[in-house]
Amino acid sequence: MGQIETVVMLMLENRSLDSVLGWLYESELPARVIPEGSSPSFDGLCNAMSNRSGNRTFVAQHGTHQMHQPMRVPRWDPNEGYEFVVRQLYGDENAKVPESPWEQEPTMTGFASDFDAVYDDPAEVMGAYDERQLPVLYGLARRFAVSDRWFSSVPTQTNANRAFSLCGTSLGVVDNREIKTFETRTIFDALAGRKSWGVYWQWDGFQSGDPGPAGGCYTANLFPNIRAAVDRGEGSVATYAEFLDDLKGRRDIPELCYLEPHWGVGKGYPAGHDYVGVQGNDYHPPCFVGPSEHDLGALYDALRTSKQWEHMLFIITFDEHGGTYDHARPPRTVAPDEHLTAPGNEPPFDFTRLGVRVPTILVTPYVTPGTVFRAPTHAGHDFDHTSVIATLLKWAGVDPATAQLGRRVAVAPTFDSVLTTEAHLATEHIAVPDDYKDQGGGLGLHLGLELADFDPIGLSMEMWRHISDKSKDVSDFVHHLRHATKESSDT
Repeated sequence: MGQIETVVMLMLENRSLDSVLGWLYESELPARVIPEGSSPSFDGLCNAMSNRSGNRTFVAQHGTHQMHQPMRVPRWDPNEGYEFVVRQLYGDENAKVPESPWEQEPTMTGFASDFDAVYDDPAEVMGAYDERQLPVLYGLARRFAVSDRWFSSVPTQTNANRAFSLCGTSLGVVDNREIKTFETRTIFDALAGRKSWGVYWQWDGFQSGDPGPAGGCYTANLFPNIRAAVDRGEGSVATYAEFLDDLKGRRDIPELCYLEPHWGVGKGYPAGHDYVGVQGNDYHPPCFVGPSEHDLGALYDALRTSKQWEHMLFIITFDEHGGTYDHARPPRTVAPDEHLTAPGNEPPFDFTRLGVRVPTILVTPYVTPGTVFRAPTHAGHDFDHTSVIATLLKWAGVDPATAQLGRRVAVAPTFDSVLTTEAHLATEHIAVPDDYKDQGGGLGLHLGLELADFDPIGLSMEMWRHISDKSKDVSDFVHHLRHATKESSDT
């Protein structure tokens, strides 16, 4: 990766590979497959793939055009906590899980029955967008390089997977049920003195000013070592608007830029035609995906027209699948350390199996257009989020085995072999429909009917996510929002 001078990483939210790229290369072969000799076909969806719930069968949907809200599928936020992911991977048509499931290979048969236990219409969780609906995500995957063997690091939700992507471990955490910080070393600590870096955030809790523990940058709040490093002068935390201004030439951007999305969170109404929450650009259900497509396209335009583009690598990935269907069985892996799941998380987990497959796209002049990539044949493991850490460490001249980021990072396969030495600089704008930007009212609060009489202003995204995680339905969600908003206003 000597030809790469700048790395930009965008970690999006809660989509399996099948959910947003399942129909990629449906009727054709990619131009290049890495490693050579692996399957020439992209491992996507076919109409024969299905799940059962009770006596009903639900097939993988080709596009979501026929559904009630085709740009908001699924209409309810699927279950994403650890206990539910276990059911999705191993459950039968009645959502029953075998004893000691982790000793067996996942069946990938429980998505529909898990969804059906809480919501209506399991077809929603089997829905998969096509290229007509997601022109940017599909367009970037086709024009650059996409992996069809990249798995989330843990079979659970956001915080643990983001911890693996920056720390190589979640310290035994597998659930977001408690607002928790990860007091441990990060990749930014390992890069000290070798690469400049910055973390950029979009959500501001509807507040202005410098972020802090009560709001602003979710990543810096979740990983205190980031703020400690900034205090030592080793990196920066700034707004996404500042990042875009710097791309235009205000000043040089750091060598490694980590981008938070504008978070989306909420709960769908029973009727399924609207939701309460925050409209984001992170693809998170049950928000509309139009703003995500619009803003990803705008970010791509900003990067490809910047002075750094000629030697840039833009990494797009998703932290977890968020309950959406995927057919690929997560393989076994290496436990990062001695931390085990906390009591109360059943069945116990030893971190030797990866989570559900997610999309990862490498956007750079230094890939052959139309590439599909998998881990090197000799690697012994599939890609997961620790592969980003390992690859960036090698880029910075640090041996992953000595970086003090755990055993998983030490053996993680790297994707530097996907890059070419010859640049393919030709790029072009990817158009999206005119209404995409304003779907869901645009970025920010989506009040719906239930929130018409008050504004939950000033709540941190940590609190929004915590409320969403513990709420069973929209009424419960609104009740907790009202309570948290009153406490916030009282203080």
